Amino acid sequence: MQAIGLIETKGLITAIEAADIMLKSSDVSIVEKTYVGGGLVIVIVTGDVGSVKAAIEAGSAAVKRINPEYLISDHIMPRPSEELKTIIGPKVTVEVLKVSPCNEDVIEVESIQKEEVQSTKVAESEVKYREVQAIASQLEYIEVQSEKEVLKVEDVEPVKGLAGTKQQVKEMDLDKLHKSNIDKLVSEDGIQKAVLTLDKLKVVKLRNLAREYEDFVITGRTISKADKKILISKFKAYYEKNSKI
Repeated sequence: MQAIGLIETKGLITAIEAADIMLKSSDVSIVEKTYVGGGLVIVIVTGDVGSVKAAIEAGSAAVKRINPEYLISDHIMPRPSEELKTIIGPKVTVEVLKVSPCNEDVIEVESIQKEEVQSTKVAESEVKYREVQAIASQLEYIEVQSEKEVLKVEDVEPVKGLAGTKQQVKEMDLDKLHKSNIDKLVSEDGIQKAVLTLDKLKVVKLRNLAREYEDFVITGRTISKADKKILISKFKAYYEKNSKI
């Protein structure tokens, strides 16, 4: 590592004046400029020993011409350690800045890809919407009240008509289901269909419904503590048992 010289001044103007004179008077180059705080600035130059010595002398004289009190200190290091490069001189951040344009390109490509994905999803949604519209046009009109739940597509049953096969949707007020409704559903459509309907109920409704059965599989506090999965399994067991009698 070549010799280095340091000038510490008060104020940025005097530091710039010193740096200008040092560069003009000797074959040196500036390593860095550091703001110490409290208005103090340090300028570091490097070169051979003779050039650095002449530069520091010229720079110090330039500062004194402005105001002798603005020259805080100067120093020359003829043979600095190579390890000083880790604390003075250009930092690695310069190389990082060179990579930034590539990162911008990546971000731009990613944004384009996101736009393409979003446009693809919109197109798929439009296709699905048209398919639903085509199916809905074949269904009989049913007025559904605000608190009623229409059963899913699995519950759609074919109805033969003059113009071909139409679809009839069953509707059921799930909040007003009672044991008699479930009994009827089991007798007409089977246990499996009844289980699918029970699965649409909330656990509170299932517990209240279970209490309507005199000889249900579980009773009392057991019903109050049972979750939805257990209750549905007990309903299934109840009807399977009674269907064999």
